[in-house]
Amino acid sequence: MYMCPSDLRVARWNRAAHTGPFSRMTGFLLLGAMLAAGGLGGCGGCDQLPTGPVEGKVFYKGEPLKFGSVLFQPEAGPPGRGQIQPDGSFVISTYGNGDGAILGPNKVRITCSETQDPNYQQVPTEGEMAVGKSLIPKKYTRAETSKIEVIVKEKNDPLTFELTD
Repeated sequence: MYMCPSDLRVARWNRAAHTGPFSRMTGFLLLGAMLAAGGLGGCGGCDQLPTGPVEGKVFYKGEPLKFGSVLFQPEAGPPGRGQIQPDGSFVISTYGNGDGAILGPNKVRITCSETQDPNYQQVPTEGEMAVGKSLIPKKYTRAETSKIEVIVKEKNDPLTFELTD
């Protein structure tokens, strides 16, 4: 059984009861087994909810969206995000490197603003950086108004999002 390091409780070493070569050897063997099983080798998935791979394409007015982002917001847990590539494709990552979105229902929001364009030239100003004008209908930029919901499973077919005015 895998135990996350944050769940391990360290007991106080009782020298009187645990002296001698056998006890010491047993301790080293247990420590080695825990390290081999990942028990102390980092907390790679301790508090992570299960994810399923999610990829797809985004189209607006029949053409692939050339840049922007796609966000999957689950009912609980961190959102998954993906950058839209020039061919309209995206891959969602929640904890890192294309691991997908959290399993279950996810509300989806899509953004594509002039400041997300790789060729956008930021005009130097004082204060906060401008978000820029949305290049798609604003309803898609909020999970509550996009009306796009996806049920993420352990295995998913590629998605296609056809955005309309």
